[in-house]
Amino acid sequence: MEGINQADLFSTIFKFQKTLDTIPDSLSDLLASYSGIPKDDQLNHIINVRDGAYDVYPYPCLGGFLFLKFNLSSHPSYQDHVLTPLRQKSPEDTDEPLFLDLGTCFGQDLRKLVYDGAPEERVWASDIDPEFIKLGFKLFNDAEKFPKDHFLCPGDLLSKTSEDRLGVLDDKVTIIHASHVFHLFGLEEQKIAIDRCLRLLKKDTGKPVLVIGIQGGCTIPTAALHTCTPKYIHNEQSWQELWHEVRESDVWRDRIRMLEVKSELQKLGVEPGTELAWQIFEVWVAFT
Repeated sequence: MEGINQADLFSTIFKFQKTLDTIPDSLSDLLASYSGIPKDDQLNHIINVRDGAYDVYPYPCLGGFLFLKFNLSSHPSYQDHVLTPLRQKSPEDTDEPLFLDLGTCFGQDLRKLVYDGAPEERVWASDIDPEFIKLGFKLFNDAEKFPKDHFLCPGDLLSKTSEDRLGVLDDKVTIIHASHVFHLFGLEEQKIAIDRCLRLLKKDTGKPVLVIGIQGGCTIPTAALHTCTPKYIHNEQSWQELWHEVRESDVWRDRIRMLEVKSELQKLGVEPGTELAWQIFEVWVAFT
C-alpha cells in the first residue's frame, strides 16, 4: 500500500472560500421547507454557521463548503440500500433497521434522510466535537423538533474508553454512513476505525449489513504529511485490502462469513499531473 505523497494536495485544491456564488438547489429547498429559512436569508445564514465551525476545526471540507453537497443522498446506493429499508415497516418478529451517520458534521445528510422520509427514531449521528452538533441545530433551525439524544458526542472511532458514547449502539446498527471520515486518519488508525465500525454493526440480522460513504482517494495509495488534510487515501485495491486485513485479525477471523468491499474512484481532474479522486464506497458484512 505504498505510494507517492499527493494527499496533502486536497488542502490546496479545496481552499477556504469567504463566500458562495450559489447554494445547491437540494440544500436550498431543504432549508426552506424543513428549516423554514427564507431563500433570501440562506446565504448569510450558511456562511455564519460555517465560519463558526471553521474556527473549531479548519478542515478543507468546511473551508471549501463541501458540506453543502449531500454525500449520502447522491450515493448510487442511497435509494435501494439506505432510504428504502429505513422507510419500510419491519415485520413484528424482526428488529427495525438502524442508521448511524459517523462524523456527521452539521448533520446535513441526516436531515436530508429524514426529509426524504426516514423515521427519526431509526436515525442516529455522532461527531467528535459537540460544537458541530450545536451548529447543526443552528444551521437547520430544528432544535425543537429533532431528538437531540440521537446525536452521540463525543463519538470517537479511535477511543477505547467509556467516555466514547458510541458504545450505546454496539451490535445495533444495520447501516453506517461515513463520508469524509476515514481519510482523516493514518493507516493504522484506519484499522482501528474499521474495527470500531464492525463492533457497531448488528451481528444477528441473518443478512449483510452496510457501511457506505465517500472519501478522498487516489489512483496510487498515498500518505499525507500535514495536519487537517487527508492522512491516508486509497485506491480500490488498497481499500479492499485494508478491510480484509482487519477481517483476518484474531477478533474477526471466525466471526465474519462474508465481506464484500466495493469502491469507485471519480478523478477530480483539477490538478494536472495528480491522481486525486473521490472514492465512493460500500462495504457489505455478514457475520456468523
